[in-house]
Amino acid sequence: MSDCVPKRWRMSNARFDAYRVDCDRTLDAHWHSHFLLHLFTGGDGIQEINGKPYPVSRGSVIILSPTDFHRNVIKDGQSLSFCAVKISETAFYDSVGALCALNEFPIVTKLDGEDYETALFLFDRLIKEQMNTALIGSEQFLSSLVDPLIILTLRSVNTVSESAAPLKMRKALMYVHCNFRGQIKATDVAKHIGYSPNYFSAEFKRETGIEFRKYLQDLRLDFAMNLLKFSHLNVTEVCFESGFNTLPHFSKTFKKRFGMTPEQAKEKLA
Repeated sequence: MSDCVPKRWRMSNARFDAYRVDCDRTLDAHWHSHFLLHLFTGGDGIQEINGKPYPVSRGSVIILSPTDFHRNVIKDGQSLSFCAVKISETAFYDSVGALCALNEFPIVTKLDGEDYETALFLFDRLIKEQMNTALIGSEQFLSSLVDPLIILTLRSVNTVSESAAPLKMRKALMYVHCNFRGQIKATDVAKHIGYSPNYFSAEFKRETGIEFRKYLQDLRLDFAMNLLKFSHLNVTEVCFESGFNTLPHFSKTFKKRFGMTPEQAKEKLA
């Protein structure tokens, strides 16, 4: 992850990182290099995601992907309490990530009754287990606690296993969305899911309707646009943070896609 991202919004080498937060002030919009699940336990406020406001209160659950920008909007004198768990890209797409489609993020819903109590119990046990990671089977136990949290959320919005795309292609798309800021190629993704490069390219275009290189470039450009809108990074920082190698290439492709230069976009969105 780039040094442009504050350390508190990064993730360690662990697959999971659970914690509790009492938030009494509005923070700048930010993004993460991992998936993030929030369970709100008290207060009333707004979770602003990619510029769209979502009211949140006790029982609200949100799952964010690595391409989502968010912030809690807190009114003066009020606060929000929530439990959260960071989930590494690998942990997410190796477990229940294939149950949901990428176009469903951010996932926003609300749990009540038994489902809320179950989720709260899972978080309590998850946070306690993190203090005992030297115990045998700790990693597996952590996964067994996080997976049902995700499944409870997906069931609440009826998004369980509705995608018609083959499992390996869903994992391929998840891999791309988690790693597009790095210098990945179609051959890397093909190897990751056990396909030959030619077969992967053909299947990718069949599932998405566009070639891999175009899909990757559009993903980077969309992320760059959000960086210009929601972050304080300058154009050069946005270029490299979005996965582009050179500023001239970034500026050229950005203008072709959006009809204006990155500098013009930043000025317009300021």
